[in-house]
Amino acid sequence: MLPEHRQACSLRVALILATALATYGCTPQVKMELASATQDWAEEGLAGQRITTAHFEIISTVRDAELEAGLPGFMEAAYRRYQDTLPSPKDRPSKLTVYVFGTRPEWEQFTRRRFPARYPVYSRIRAGGFTEDDVSVLFYVNRAATLATLAHEGWHQYLAAGFGTPSPAWLNEGLACYHEAVDCAGAEPRFTPRQNTFRINSLREALQTDTLLSLPEIVTTDAGQILSRDRSRITQIYYAQAWALITFLRHGAGGRHAADFERLLADLADDTFRVRVSAARLGATDPSGVSLGEAAFRAYFGRGPEALADEYYDHLVRVAGF
Repeated sequence: MLPEHRQACSLRVALILATALATYGCTPQVKMELASATQDWAEEGLAGQRITTAHFEIISTVRDAELEAGLPGFMEAAYRRYQDTLPSPKDRPSKLTVYVFGTRPEWEQFTRRRFPARYPVYSRIRAGGFTEDDVSVLFYVNRAATLATLAHEGWHQYLAAGFGTPSPAWLNEGLACYHEAVDCAGAEPRFTPRQNTFRINSLREALQTDTLLSLPEIVTTDAGQILSRDRSRITQIYYAQAWALITFLRHGAGGRHAADFERLLADLADDTFRVRVSAARLGATDPSGVSLGEAAFRAYFGRGPEALADEYYDHLVRVAGF
């Protein structure tokens, strides 16, 4: 297992079920003029198109021509959404690289050759993709699932490229899921973070089957650890609850935690986050036993996750519609 901070940067994985995400009804009706250049691409025995936008270099072997034409506008709309959530303190001279393969075998071929050390972990992904540092690699499932994965992984890229401080997995993965839900029925994509149908359905199933993870588990567990269990159902519950934790802290509980959450986001832009988290760790009885996720939670919400477990559970029930 990689060290905690390395996992937080490298094991960014979205396991997305295409049939559930199809309920978003999202089709790419965005404009192509945002692409500044398109040229042929060939690498690792594969061939496709290299599409350049203001913030992205998109490598595509997708056979869906309409989706491919919409990728530039969609990714730039997602980037603007990321900036709304967390303005980047850094000017990025280079572009974020996104590989979108038309089939899973193409994705497997590229991943095996480019990321051999972590291929055994990544190969467990059945639908979706991953982000390593600030490069994302995914494969086409259907339009809705592919766009949701792009938005999810794009957040990980944005955070890795623009912010030097490692962030806790619950925050990074939760915000990645927060950006998944997109309505593309109009001329521009409209992000609907609190209406993530796929994650809501996973919460409903977990509540009905009594398989929810505890709030301390969500806060202290890394996504790479979840994936290593090779249990798709637990993985989906983890992501759904991480998404719900963001909606709880930012919008739920009558707004009691919103100011603290926004302060956390603001502090990520400079060294304040690292200092506050370090202080929270030092104040613990056993600092070595406090994870980054728990330390961040204590630093910004004044207590451990167990203290907010009942409030969080009530939020899950409301979000699931029970």
